Amino acid sequence: MWAERKEGRWFTRIEVTTMLNGAMLALPLHVVTGRAEGPTLGIITNTHGDEFLPTTAIRALLAQLDTRGLKGRLAVISVANPLATAAFGRLSPEQHGRTDLHEVYPGNPHGNTTQMIAAAITENVIHHSDAFIDFHSGGSGGRLQARCDYHAGAPQEVKQRSLALARAFGMPFVHENDLTGTAAGYANSKNIPAFDPEMGGSYLGPENTALYQEQAIAGLMSVMTTLGMLDGEVRPPRQIHFGLKSRREIRPHHSGYLASNYERAADLGRLVKSGTKLGEVVDIYSYAVLEELAAPCDGYLFFSRYSGVVGAGTQAFAIAETGGSAWLD
Repeated sequence: MWAERKEGRWFTRIEVTTMLNGAMLALPLHVVTGRAEGPTLGIITNTHGDEFLPTTAIRALLAQLDTRGLKGRLAVISVANPLATAAFGRLSPEQHGRTDLHEVYPGNPHGNTTQMIAAAITENVIHHSDAFIDFHSGGSGGRLQARCDYHAGAPQEVKQRSLALARAFGMPFVHENDLTGTAAGYANSKNIPAFDPEMGGSYLGPENTALYQEQAIAGLMSVMTTLGMLDGEVRPPRQIHFGLKSRREIRPHHSGYLASNYERAADLGRLVKSGTKLGEVVDIYSYAVLEELAAPCDGYLFFSRYSGVVGAGTQAFAIAETGGSAWLD
């Protein structure tokens, strides 16, 4: 069993099921064990197949991690949903049942393929973790975000431990979200503190990609330090905390080209006033402006898109309403 391995690095593949193309569906598991005893931090990435920034950051972290100074171990599934990743989409490309891996935990070894994947992650990683991270980013479409979500429905004691780890990660926003059915939500039900970073995105260009990768590595090291896996002290930055009642999503009613007014990483956290124009949707056929997207209230921008084609109903922007948000020092 990997949890009993001594100091060093180990890689294996967890077999899940056979596929129609004759190949074995398997999950890649990286284990890095330190010289000294300590907690196990479980991490999964690519729950959604188009969210690949976190796993590139973790690759860099594992390469620079010195096991001589590590207490405990990291257990990382670098691609949680290979089917969605191969299709470069959010969901498993299968015909039956719920196909969003982010909604089916703890899974079912006798369910559909997505549930089988969740069951394998549950059995091989979550059940062996003392803390857990389900690492997300923006997917296709140039999405910018920088927050950590923790489960509003968790038992109070594990909820506070989860919040502490989410804060340690160091993003400007901490979001008390509904994580029912997720890997983090299930981990909480087993008294394991857990949270979901939601940061960066795909195809953001070299500068923003490098920025978010550096922040991801720094955030993970801060969490490990907080858990006692690395030496040092962590002081979370000043952060904006908000819950579901304060979350305001701005979604276009029409498909078209989104001309965004907020396309820089530094725009996140900006206070926008009610009525502020966030962008507009242009008909790519007639070139007419179909609608303007405006802030529905005063709030802090925590999600934004690059300019590009969007479908009707797609989240274009999101703000945390000031009245329901609080600064954490």
